[in-house]
Amino acid sequence: MIFTLIVTRKLSPEEFGLWSVIGSMISYFLVTEPIISFWSTRQIARGETIGKTSLISSLMFSIGSIPIYIVLSFFVSQASHQNFNSLLFATMLLPVTFVSQTLSGINLGHKPHANSYGLLAFESLKIPTGLVLVYYLNLGIEGAILTTSIAYVLKIIVQFYFVRERIKNSLNFTTLKKWIKLSWVPLYSNLGHIASILDVVLFSIITSSVIGVAYYSISNTIAAIIANAGLISQAVYPKLLSKGGKSHAQENFTQLMYFAIPLLGITLVFSKPALFALNPAYVNGSIVVIIIAFRTFFYVITSVLYQNIMGVETIDVQENPRFMEMLKSKIFFIPSLQNIQYFMHVITVVVIISILHSSGMSEIELVKWWSMMGLVIQIPFLVYAWIMTRKHVGMSLPITSIFKYSLSTIAFMIVFLLTSKQIITYQKSIYEFLPNVILELGICMSVYLLITVLIDTKTRILFKSIIYEIKKNR
Repeated sequence: MIFTLIVTRKLSPEEFGLWSVIGSMISYFLVTEPIISFWSTRQIARGETIGKTSLISSLMFSIGSIPIYIVLSFFVSQASHQNFNSLLFATMLLPVTFVSQTLSGINLGHKPHANSYGLLAFESLKIPTGLVLVYYLNLGIEGAILTTSIAYVLKIIVQFYFVRERIKNSLNFTTLKKWIKLSWVPLYSNLGHIASILDVVLFSIITSSVIGVAYYSISNTIAAIIANAGLISQAVYPKLLSKGGKSHAQENFTQLMYFAIPLLGITLVFSKPALFALNPAYVNGSIVVIIIAFRTFFYVITSVLYQNIMGVETIDVQENPRFMEMLKSKIFFIPSLQNIQYFMHVITVVVIISILHSSGMSEIELVKWWSMMGLVIQIPFLVYAWIMTRKHVGMSLPITSIFKYSLSTIAFMIVFLLTSKQIITYQKSIYEFLPNVILELGICMSVYLLITVLIDTKTRILFKSIIYEIKKNR
């Protein structure tokens, strides 16, 4: 959020929109990376030593994707009337992103918490580097690209530290051959991801502008706070792969709700202050933040449920699973659901935005429709994911806990409504505005923590466990 604040305060809406397009394009070229990380996580969680094969393969794939990216950059710059040089400069993000993703896949299989350390290093370095390159030296988009690349290098160093014992083995061509043979599985799984971010480029092409993309992206940045709740579930997938009990999934889902529900509440009530902090020019887009916040909340829950279902699948334990067996497995079925959802979203966006744009609707109204389509399409897939989870994983809905966390969230939202007008004053100077926002945020978080500690036994157990771990590791 701090790095985004630096970027949005220094870049114009047009420049920030281009920055968002660059992010989407880089994501397109990660479509082949899961060929490595998808299988790496599953095999390492089961005790296989394939770390060096993963890392070397990732470097080969990243280098091979660079020429294709350059060609695509030229066509995108022509179609959307954007700066080709900036798109070309972003090429440096490809290899570092590739390698980081692969290292994340390796760590997820044996030390999931290592990815959080890498993320902490990545985001922390972006702040001082961004201040120097973007804010003080005023390097614009090129400064943001360089900042992100430098931060990725530190993230890779931290991730590499945790995988160093897993890459001492030799390059295994048999394993690489198996991955390539089964590459259709992760490639198919990643089609939905590509479709999910294709709407950004298509929207900019349909409207011949990146202003709407800027509103949409900055709203996603704020709503992404909710996605952090999903990090508490990152260890469940490898745990289930290594024959962990289904009780892990049940207990973890309750903890997911403990964090996801208040983060949704924070995003809703702080939508306007957050937009004003990032850039006052976007403050009229708070309704977009609210819509995307609900979609993100439902998306996080759906993704965790999908991961739990994938974690109990064992078809890939076989040395050479047959094609038809793979098609009948959850490894194929879950990505099929995701692909259907995302392609429905893209097709709906293209059709409806094209019609509404031709009628002369303003860009902010177009963005509202864009956001609402994502929310509406997400809901039925969440419902179906829960039905599948109950069937295959045996989880039940923790209704009592959800009620307690929702009640506590409503309480701090009421406190916000009663106190925010006295505490938050919309000063253009970020140095005057931001401290008051942080104070109000601290009040809301304190209310939530206090109420949940008082009324919820699971919360008290969670905090006692955290304190115990801290004392034990001193």
